[in-house]
Amino acid sequence: MKMRKLFAGIAAAATLLGGMALGAASAQADGSGTVVKSDVNFTFTAQDAKQLTNRSLNAYKIADYVQYGTDDNATYGVQTADGVDRGTLKTALESATGKTVSETGDLMAWALAEGVLSVDNSADGAWNNSASRKFVESLKTTTDKLGTVQKVDLGAVANGTSATVQLPAGLYLFVDADYSVGTNEAATPSIAILVGSGNVKDGVLNPLTKATVDIKNQTTAVTKKVNGADVITASVGQKVTYTITSKVPQNTQYYSDYGYTYTDTPSAGQTVDFDSLKVTVGDKSLNKGTGYTVAEGGNGKFTVNITSIKQQNAGDEIVVTYDAEVTEAEATGRKAVTNTVVLSDNGAKATDSTFITNGQFSFTKTDAQGNALADADFEIEGQNGASTPSTATATSESNGTVTFKGLADGTYKVTETEVPAGFQPNLKAAFTVTITNGKAVKYTGADIWGLAPSTEVSDNYTYKVKNVKNVTQLPLTGAAGTTLFTVVALLVAGAGVTVALKSRQRVR
Repeated sequence: MKMRKLFAGIAAAATLLGGMALGAASAQADGSGTVVKSDVNFTFTAQDAKQLTNRSLNAYKIADYVQYGTDDNATYGVQTADGVDRGTLKTALESATGKTVSETGDLMAWALAEGVLSVDNSADGAWNNSASRKFVESLKTTTDKLGTVQKVDLGAVANGTSATVQLPAGLYLFVDADYSVGTNEAATPSIAILVGSGNVKDGVLNPLTKATVDIKNQTTAVTKKVNGADVITASVGQKVTYTITSKVPQNTQYYSDYGYTYTDTPSAGQTVDFDSLKVTVGDKSLNKGTGYTVAEGGNGKFTVNITSIKQQNAGDEIVVTYDAEVTEAEATGRKAVTNTVVLSDNGAKATDSTFITNGQFSFTKTDAQGNALADADFEIEGQNGASTPSTATATSESNGTVTFKGLADGTYKVTETEVPAGFQPNLKAAFTVTITNGKAVKYTGADIWGLAPSTEVSDNYTYKVKNVKNVTQLPLTGAAGTTLFTVVALLVAGAGVTVALKSRQRVR
């Protein structure tokens, strides 16, 4: 009886926090016992409520508690649960421990007696020795041999970051119900965990004490920025830099394989520079081919697979960067160039998107009487850091309209470079235009002739820029008026000098 109580204390010593250590004391039943069938609370905790959302686990009972004696004389042992295939369990134990398992006797009692397993829900994961990890990894691939399964719907009973279900006292293998694909795209599938109920008080096991265990999965998150923001404006021809950020997941070492892939989908309107793509983890750059791979798909889509994810330090920041050139502008107005990344984290998914917008503006080229003029040429140049678009020239159409498109927000200088035939070639217009939210909001004249006025505009405003055939058609206001009168005065003065000279010649 003392040996049984000693066994009870050893067997229960690691059941605190929901784990169970199978110690070295003998657990062989030497008499008939009664299987403990009372229900016990199993509480699963998480750091993020998303870990429990829509989460279901399959519970396989691996071992029962067995009571010997009654009342104050009661002691407890452990035995393999009904329905567990002996051959499957034997293979798993031998594969995990490297030891030959006895052909006779109870297998879980043997594991306890030999001290070959140590199962504990501690900070290092679901298990705290290599044999126990191998044991659980072996069992999870042969669950069809583990007897009746009981589905545990954690999502249905979750309360924030905790979910409690009731199961008969014992030792259970919990496997994600949809392990291959995950039941919640916000979190990875749970790692298989071995959890037992019970605790020890005064050296005696109480198998009916609740079990508490951290669910072994993690949420997945990814962020994407373009030039450091979610939304920017950019001109056609401008280079932008995309940055994708996530973190190395926890517990990757407990999976035989682990997939960590970014699928990036740049929309039309940009060209990706794949030679600029870089991947860093923590402060270390990964090498293409050994640390990660890149595969280009159709319509600009491509994937970046972190092939070395299991070798990285959990929690380290992963940063993927690459450059792209904005190549298109919408002819009818503002253009949105989108770029979406989807992170596939071993069955879980997370997504984020960026947006690049560009705008345009138009004005009308007229003569001094307001009639439309065709074939006037203009060029545009960014000011104060605004990016000059690659489509930097435009010509007035038959209705006099001149359009510049594919522009980031900012200020641009517009200069007339060629006037229509028959108009004064030395009197050319120049002005600056301010673009905000893809539209012109302010024009400022920049020529001394007053051919382009200064004004703030509304949505329905039509900006007009003039050409003249001679100086007498120049506007008579502002600097242009002053210039005109100066020119006329000089002409008159010149004419006067000429007349005076001719008069003197006649007198002589």
